[in-house]
Amino acid sequence: MKKVYLKTRFQGLPYHSLYEEIIQYPPKGYEIIVEKPRITKKVHPAYLFDRELLSKPLLVKDLWYNVKPLLYVGTQKLMSAKHQHDCDLIYASQQVIFTKKPWVVDFEFADALTGYGNIKVCRRVIQKALASRFCKKIMPWSEWAKRTLFSSLESSAFKEKVETVHLAVRQKHFSRRRRKNGLRLLFVGSANPSNIFNFELKGGYEVLEAFSRLSKKYQGIELAVRSYVPPDVWRKCSDCKNIKVIKSILTREELANLYTSSDIFIFPSHANLGMAILDAMSYELPVIALGVYDVPEAITDMKTGVLIKPSKQVPYYTWNGGHNYLDKRFLTEVRRTRPWLIDQLVEKTSLLIEDGSLRRNIAREARYEVEQGTFSIRQRNQKLAQIFGEATRI
Repeated sequence: MKKVYLKTRFQGLPYHSLYEEIIQYPPKGYEIIVEKPRITKKVHPAYLFDRELLSKPLLVKDLWYNVKPLLYVGTQKLMSAKHQHDCDLIYASQQVIFTKKPWVVDFEFADALTGYGNIKVCRRVIQKALASRFCKKIMPWSEWAKRTLFSSLESSAFKEKVETVHLAVRQKHFSRRRRKNGLRLLFVGSANPSNIFNFELKGGYEVLEAFSRLSKKYQGIELAVRSYVPPDVWRKCSDCKNIKVIKSILTREELANLYTSSDIFIFPSHANLGMAILDAMSYELPVIALGVYDVPEAITDMKTGVLIKPSKQVPYYTWNGGHNYLDKRFLTEVRRTRPWLIDQLVEKTSLLIEDGSLRRNIAREARYEVEQGTFSIRQRNQKLAQIFGEATRI
């Protein structure tokens, strides 16, 4: 049994849920080892500081996003001596490392390699690390992520190492909890108070307004919101009998019950593909999502889900094709075009509410995609087994 050490971005803090799938369901012949979290709460001061920067002058933001990559990459160089773990391979989560042990790296888009700062600042250092003979494979989470890498760096020295390894979720074994009357719509955001900004980023306001209009159009529909919500939203939802808000973090069993008792997953997120969409698909729910970044790689419109074309007014992409959510203009345009997106949500959701056959067909195709297709554990492990094998071969 070969050992692969998972080096997470924030040592001592809980790792992202996507890595639970890798740890619990590794490729055959490999064990994924990871340090146990010493801190139980996912509070990232740097993340909160980034949110605060949205209201700061442009000069302050530019200064931080040029300094941040230097600190992030510089810390990895200083900690290089600590990378000598008792393992056959190091799996670096969204970071380049400096070690003479074989290592592989993954990332959601290129900027993640510098802590979501200006990758131009550390371009040469990143390129040299990826071209190192000890870096065995570079694994973007999507084809979109791969494009951002090639747009950011001179890749001729490491291009052959790049291979897309999609996110994956485990196969779910469940029984659908049938409702006697009406349908339940579901929105899942972050339950962490430090991620309060995510409620807006993931389309929470649009979902609530769309549901307000839908509930006047259809009798017996409900909305479940599993997310931390702003205080004003909480007060408003408390007065609505057909809206259930769950702010706490749920156990795996409780979350499964929520998915299996719902009928449509509404997730008009202004961010890239996350585990929430894939989990919904695995529970055989039709997903309505915004077709930005790598979301269309998981959802084929009207086959494995329903896609809403993004507004051309919102500056979703940066110079390298990455996520532009830290640009103040981004949030301004998201808010300005919100009425248009709400109209789209009402239209798409109405289609699934009224056409039960379409709703069920899309749900079945979605489940197949994450159980047997591109986003399945089986296909991911086939790739990882080959990658790990080549990386550890003497």
